[in-house]
Parts: sequence; C-alpha cells; structure tokens
Amino acid sequence: MGEDHYQQQQQASVVHSLPIKTNFRGTTDVDENFTKYVKRSENGDLHNNFRGRTLIGREVLIPPSYVLICAGLFKQEQKSPFDAAGQSTSTSSALAQVEASAADVSITATTDRYYLWDHDKRPERSQALQQWIELSHAVHLPTVDNTLGKA
Repeated sequence: MGEDHYQQQQQASVVHSLPIKTNFRGTTDVDENFTKYVKRSENGDLHNNFRGRTLIGREVLIPPSYVLICAGLFKQEQKSPFDAAGQSTSTSSALAQVEASAADVSITATTDRYYLWDHDKRPERSQALQQWIELSHAVHLPTVDNTLGKA
C-alpha cells in the first residue's frame, strides 16, 4: 500500500490539515511544494517537513455514508433589500444576511479522506471526527418507547 497508494490518491481532491497559522492569502502549488515530499513509513504514518519543522501525519478515511466537502466563499453581487418601488423585500435583515451568506458559499472539492498532520507526533485529533459522527447518530436515531412498543 505504501507510496503508490498515496500517489494514486493525488488524482482525486486531496485535503491536508496542517498545524500552522499563516497570514498568506495567495496561492501555492501544494503538489510541488508539499505533497511530492510525503513519505509513508511501514506503520502507515506519513512524514514531511514544513518550513524546517517535522510533521507526522495520517490518512483519515471518512465513513462511507459521509463525504468531506471543501467550500469557498465567493462574494456575490450585493442585492438591495428593497424592490423597485422602495418596499422592503425581506421581513428580517438578519435573515437576509444569512441568505446572502449562503449564496456566497460554493463547493470547491469533495473527497472521502483527508490527511491530518501534527508536529513531531502522530496526530490524534481525527478521533474528534469519529466522536462527532457517533454523537450525531445517537442524537438523530429514532428512540423506542418501551411503554407503548412504538418507535
């Protein structure tokens, strides 16, 4: 499964979650500057460096009934909250803001896995995703009313 498997995954959308903070707002060639240097160890851990710092990563698979969506915010043309006659077109300005914000979101990629990285140790934050999914199932599953025998 080694590096060949990792390289095959590069054909699909690839998402890396890095433990960094940056103020950079431009673009970069992630394949050229990061992905091509990823090495997979025999135990499955991923190894790389970023700005001289050692990173250890792991591949996190999303459960089959879920998909990871990457979204971008794209500012749409500002619409006036008033029609041509000067009448308000929205009952709530807060609602209008939510609607405008939702219109600004666009899906840029989808994938069934992502790569989670941490400094100098194997990342463990991926457990939070699994815990959230389990909690979501528990909250949304129908309950059985034992007294009436109904769901």
